[in-house]
Amino acid sequence: MTSDPTPLSEDPPVPAPAARTHRRLSVLVVEDWLLAGWVALATPALFRVQGGAGPFDSGAPLDGTLRLLAVLGALICLAARRPKTETGDLGASLLQRGAAGPLCGGLLLVGISGFTALEVPSGLALALVLAVAVAMVAVHLAGPPFPVVARRALVTPFVMVAGGLFWSLIAAVIGEPGGTTAEAVVADPQAALAGVAFLLAFSAVYYAMLVYAPRQVAERDGGVVTWLLRYALFVAGVVAGLAWPRLFGA
Repeated sequence: MTSDPTPLSEDPPVPAPAARTHRRLSVLVVEDWLLAGWVALATPALFRVQGGAGPFDSGAPLDGTLRLLAVLGALICLAARRPKTETGDLGASLLQRGAAGPLCGGLLLVGISGFTALEVPSGLALALVLAVAVAMVAVHLAGPPFPVVARRALVTPFVMVAGGLFWSLIAAVIGEPGGTTAEAVVADPQAALAGVAFLLAFSAVYYAMLVYAPRQVAERDGGVVTWLLRYALFVAGVVAGLAWPRLFGA
């Protein structure tokens, strides 16, 4: 008898593509609008309520408390473990390590300004730093993995406070309405242009260190064009926050 022909084997089922990490498609997200609103409206109001205190002046308890709480949130985000679904992204890991250095510098800057605003003695400040370091180790070793939403929420207050520090620094440089600095800038357009160029360059470095870096540690997001647009919105917020008090004589 003739045996039946061997049936052709079916192709093995193609495995379903692995689930990709969620990437936001929006260019401007909620953190960008919160930051722009903070430097355009809230920071100028707080600046005047507290008597025009500079970024490293003492005797600003509200600002000091906000800054230290924001630093604490960012440190918890930095210490938190990521869910296992995110650990396979080598590119994200390398980017996070690259952003961690600028973030540490920004944390130091904001932390010092917070302690100064609260007039915290150096001994107490050192004790608080050590306590936070122990808490970070505990969060990393014993805490649950933090999803991206939680990490973004922890970093956002730090980003807003850092933006407020930048606004108050620029406000201190350009002076109050009618001051000699403002008059000199108006009288010399060339000097004004050079000043604008300097401020843009300085703000770009500041933004990279205190806005871009912490947000990349929380979540890798956005390309060059995206971040240029976000930076432009931040600059527009700073300019608006400097302009409206002068227009209304505040």
